[in-house]
Amino acid sequence: MKSVHFFMNHLMRNLTKQILTATIILFSFCSYAQQNISKEPFEPFTDNAEIEVIIKGAAAGKTYLYGIYGNQNVIKDSSLADSSGKTIFKNSKRFPEGLYYAVYSDNSVLTFLMDRNQKIYFHADKSDMINTLQTNSAENKIYYKSQIYEAEVARRQAEITYGMTNSKPGSKEYSDFKEQQNKLIEEKLQVVKGYSEKYPNSFFAKFKLQGQNPVLKEPKKLNGDLDTAAQVVMYRNEFWNNYDFNDERLLRTPVYFNKLKTYLNTLFPQRVDSIMQGVKFILEKVDKGNKELFNFTVNYMLLTYKESTVMGGEKIFCYTVDNYFTIKKAYWTDSNNVKAAKMMSDDMKPSLLGAIGQDVNCKNDKGEYVSLYSIKKPIRIVYLWNPDCEHCQKETPKLKALYDKWKSKGLEVYAINVEHEYDKWIKYIKDHDLDWINVSDDKYESKYYKKYHIFNTPGLYVLDTNNKIVAKQLMPDQLESTLELMIK
Repeated sequence: MKSVHFFMNHLMRNLTKQILTATIILFSFCSYAQQNISKEPFEPFTDNAEIEVIIKGAAAGKTYLYGIYGNQNVIKDSSLADSSGKTIFKNSKRFPEGLYYAVYSDNSVLTFLMDRNQKIYFHADKSDMINTLQTNSAENKIYYKSQIYEAEVARRQAEITYGMTNSKPGSKEYSDFKEQQNKLIEEKLQVVKGYSEKYPNSFFAKFKLQGQNPVLKEPKKLNGDLDTAAQVVMYRNEFWNNYDFNDERLLRTPVYFNKLKTYLNTLFPQRVDSIMQGVKFILEKVDKGNKELFNFTVNYMLLTYKESTVMGGEKIFCYTVDNYFTIKKAYWTDSNNVKAAKMMSDDMKPSLLGAIGQDVNCKNDKGEYVSLYSIKKPIRIVYLWNPDCEHCQKETPKLKALYDKWKSKGLEVYAINVEHEYDKWIKYIKDHDLDWINVSDDKYESKYYKKYHIFNTPGLYVLDTNNKIVAKQLMPDQLESTLELMIK
């Protein structure tokens, strides 16, 4: 468990590093996201799609048209390129609006936006597709113009970063490079502002604006030091400012998924109750927004936190199931799937982090009943395992070493054998000198499987003197800091 101070410092180092990279310059877009005044469509609407791509120098053969959904690349069509590099993708209807890739057999890739107008062509030279591109698509003319500008910004930022890295903080040289960086950020801010003003109804402007992040502010403490805690909170609170949760197109670009992942994985301490704040915020937003975005986000929460690497992440799974994956709201699935998810959520709840661990009463290796609650030591580990499990064979000796070190300090292990080959169990206990409390329940009288939920073995729960579950999903070599905090 890392302290809040460690988390803040770690996060701010990462955010500062992002500002100094050549490819990412953070700037605020909040003032400009709502300036779309004209309602005139940016491009004409076509009922079907025909995309001609000619890449001079690209290999003949099979080509694929890839679209994006969240973080997945999805094949939308395929065609054949001739010796001139010409390939055509046709659709009698329309392709969903979003960001697309035309991929040749030699891995030549052309990236483009597709919105209202889907009868478009792209002609370019493989040696320099950005600078040689010709197209009849207004969206992609400005998209590729922006890429030329971004490449120039990246070059200038790399020079600044190099100068700052090789200058002493506080020196005149460092200050000069810092000023250059600020001017470059301001310049790019004005360029993006120009996209919104010049092309107010274009998909391109929406794509660029919604993908930006807020500027990293530098609040100070009374003594003049940087207030990193306030800095994180300010950045996090502004992260979704003016984001359009009704625009389904952004789900078919990297924008939404990247923002969602950054928000939940880097802007909160990676503890379940902290992350839950962000989860609730996002789910409330998408619940009122676009239906497909709601569908994607709910499923993302379910898949990410059902077996989460975050300790206690199942709490997020249960919250999402109970409040959003319901018969009323989960329009994309059927009642059987909703009921199955609800059943899984209910199975998890008794053993969520922070819950009171329930008593179990199983037979020990001598055939005597021993209840978990009968153990009077202040720290109890409930260990669910079996002798044939490869992971158990790796982790059990580590737990034994931890037990030997901590048993005199108040630790007891209540090890439940979840398989029931008695001879193998007894042999493993003797061979490895497992002198903790070994129990088994071949008749499932104790219903331990309902009280301490696991997907795989080994499963491990740490209970305090009041039987509260204070840790779970940790392996033995991750436990010592938890035990030290409990003893203190």
